Amino acid sequence: MKTTTITIGAPSPRQICSNAGLLAFARTATHLAVTDTIDDALTGQQSPNLTHTVGSTMTSLALALILGADDVSDINLLDPLVSTGLITQVPSDSTIHRRHQELADLGNNARSPLTAAMKTIRTRAWNKLGPRNPATRATVDNPLVIDLDATEITAHSDKELASATWKKHFGFHPLCAFIDLGDDHGGEVLSIKLRTGKAGANTVADHLDVLDAALASLPDHADGQPWGRRLLIRSDAGGGTKGLIEHIESLGHGYLMGFRGSDAIGIIASTTGKAAKSHILRPDGAPATLATGFIADITGRIQTWAPQRPPKIGINLDNYPAGMRVIMKAEHPASGAQLTITDVDGRRVRLFVTNLTGQPQRLDRAYSRRGRCEQRIKNLKDLGLSKLPHHGFGMNQAWILSVMLAHNLIVYTGLIDSIAGHGHGHRWWGWEPKTIRARTSASPQ
Repeated sequence: MKTTTITIGAPSPRQICSNAGLLAFARTATHLAVTDTIDDALTGQQSPNLTHTVGSTMTSLALALILGADDVSDINLLDPLVSTGLITQVPSDSTIHRRHQELADLGNNARSPLTAAMKTIRTRAWNKLGPRNPATRATVDNPLVIDLDATEITAHSDKELASATWKKHFGFHPLCAFIDLGDDHGGEVLSIKLRTGKAGANTVADHLDVLDAALASLPDHADGQPWGRRLLIRSDAGGGTKGLIEHIESLGHGYLMGFRGSDAIGIIASTTGKAAKSHILRPDGAPATLATGFIADITGRIQTWAPQRPPKIGINLDNYPAGMRVIMKAEHPASGAQLTITDVDGRRVRLFVTNLTGQPQRLDRAYSRRGRCEQRIKNLKDLGLSKLPHHGFGMNQAWILSVMLAHNLIVYTGLIDSIAGHGHGHRWWGWEPKTIRARTSASPQ
């Protein structure tokens, strides 16, 4: 008998189950029809006679990852729920291995169907949020934000395509795309591209690949019109490349990108007049003093910087889309931080570029929130991104699919629970993987 959906049984009043709190996430998977949606997308690419399909194994493994699984063999963490009849039987570790190998063999042929399935699942989840639906709330003034960021994963054995990383470690350098849902709501993971450890931080082709996959799994805006400037792409300097900026501009979206400068940027920082400086806004919204640091739009200074004037600035705005602004931020670095060649007067000087209008300090606040995606990366690593238990590169990419699903099931459960009025408001830090595991203790049913 084919099992593609987590089915919740009717336990007796005397049954006791450790990890009973996992039922909340099993219910979310069931209500969003996760397993059936994945299997429908892969119709014709897997055997119709499988007991445990790709959808079934992905969902089961995602639930085990929420409980703290480190390896495929940890699927037995779900055994208490099976033995008490709370969910149906789960696949064996060897079955999951076979499904991962099959996905690895399919390669790019499985990518588009799975991306389409994730879009369908995400659309269902967002529709359950009512007025909080991100596809309804996004506007030009309050856009939905997609963050791009890379991270390092250390490998402790010679896995396929593992190599020395830019931090002089050994392993992988995956690139991720996230949705930032706001201050209290955390964020979702849209796509992850597993890359060899020596992959560059600013490789344009990889950023384009990850962004396009992220956009393909993004639900349509509620009004049925293109997202346009209601979607904002954000990245550190690794994503601030000409190729990525031009691609985003061609799609009609907004962007906030870190940007690399030369030592001439330090000269501009030290010679910027007071009239051109804006106050840095503190987290509470109050302005800091100019002695502490400043924000300035230096687009005009760059445009008038003579090419023959040493040192060369290294930025030719004529090579970038029209309307791109260059914003400088100079502030005292954190204690222990090392200064760089572009820093001046003891202050860290950084650049970001944007096609948005508005005051520089407001744009800086929006750009600074990019750091929240680091929390998403931490959660993904807690859910198994740091493990990559297989030797094969393609099988590890299949493992990551379940990691992404586990992360998003936690996000959806928390948001839907908040909408249903089962709590006193949603706070993302109450739905972190480690917090969830502490709360899924034994309880009577």
